[in-house]
Amino acid sequence: MATEDLFVSVIIILVAARILGELFQRIKQLPLIGEILAGVIIGPSVFALVPFSEDLSVLSDLAVFFLMLLAGLAMDPREIRRSGKYAIPISLVAFAVPFAAGTFVAQLFGLVLSQALFMGLLLSITAVPVSAIVLMQFGILRSKLGNTVITAAVINDILSLVVLSIVLQMGADGTGQSLDFGQVALSVGNIAAFLAGIFAFDILLRKTSHWLPAKMEPFFQKLRTKEAAFGILLITTIAISLIAQEIGLHFVIGTFFSGLVIYKEIIGKQNFDRVYGIISAITFGFFAPIFFAIIGIEINLQSLAGSIPFFLALLAVAVAAKVGGGYIGARIVRFKQDTSLAVGFLMNGRGMVELVIASIGFAAGIIDVTLFSIAVAIGFATTIMAPATARPFVGRAKGKDPEMIKSEGEEGESHATYGV
Repeated sequence: MATEDLFVSVIIILVAARILGELFQRIKQLPLIGEILAGVIIGPSVFALVPFSEDLSVLSDLAVFFLMLLAGLAMDPREIRRSGKYAIPISLVAFAVPFAAGTFVAQLFGLVLSQALFMGLLLSITAVPVSAIVLMQFGILRSKLGNTVITAAVINDILSLVVLSIVLQMGADGTGQSLDFGQVALSVGNIAAFLAGIFAFDILLRKTSHWLPAKMEPFFQKLRTKEAAFGILLITTIAISLIAQEIGLHFVIGTFFSGLVIYKEIIGKQNFDRVYGIISAITFGFFAPIFFAIIGIEINLQSLAGSIPFFLALLAVAVAAKVGGGYIGARIVRFKQDTSLAVGFLMNGRGMVELVIASIGFAAGIIDVTLFSIAVAIGFATTIMAPATARPFVGRAKGKDPEMIKSEGEEGESHATYGV
């Protein structure tokens, strides 16, 4: 795509996303629903004003990068650690139930084992960027509920990448039945080593927190280059993201964790607030509308015409199993009923993460264009449903379980009106 064509596409996307985002905001709905719908309207499914291209794919990846960085910066690592005891059981159940149910239904429709496992995997995903945006818009990202959902979603996506490596191995010989256990073990080991390194770095920062800030803040104050702290943060985050990508993790996991371990005290509160403000403006002003509109653009409704029963069956399983799994997991850790329902519905969004994994499976030949279109449509539907269906249960939880909803910082509240 020529530069001029890309600029025209970006203008069309932003105008359509802003108009429909504003419209949905005015009718008391989340702007991201309007932005996804804008992508469907301007994409190949309706008016075909903006075709999907590699350039848009790059923009989408950049959008995910900034969304994940912002989500990591907005969260307190201490809250993440405290949420782990709740998030791990929730994540395991919310992953296993839709994975098993989706695989079973796919096999009923005649898919081979590797394809069935892959479709089950797609149904089990919770998109961290979508969850982060929804929680930010509700103003509860830094609440106990928000921390639990994000932590569970991160664990969920890590599990999905481990399972992805196994399914890719099964589909490598074209039969969908064989498995290279050595390669699978290597992939799991790489992922474990990366996460261990991140947590070790976090522990090191916490152990030196009584003297390191006093050494670091004067360094940033002496830098004369404009927004040097912003540049250093981006360089560090990109490096960690590339390491994650290189060892088999999706880059969003590296981006999220790199943002998570940047403490205000390390670079100074003034520097942190300025950097956070810049990233927030870039993300919500430019990348977030593009991110959700591109999800809509990638949908090809015509390809679903011959597979409506299969699509509806998988969609029903995706919603029921994911919400049910999240609810059961939350009840296991003794969350109240309305809060548990809020967890289930908040984890139902799939969006970009599902699209990325679906694209990997499509490129590897595990799924065909019909299955890919079904996966994209399910991601679109559940991304729209997640905020709309979670809203009433979050509202009930605010009244009946205020300690779970109470925000513990300004960042989580400052983006509740995104899209206004």
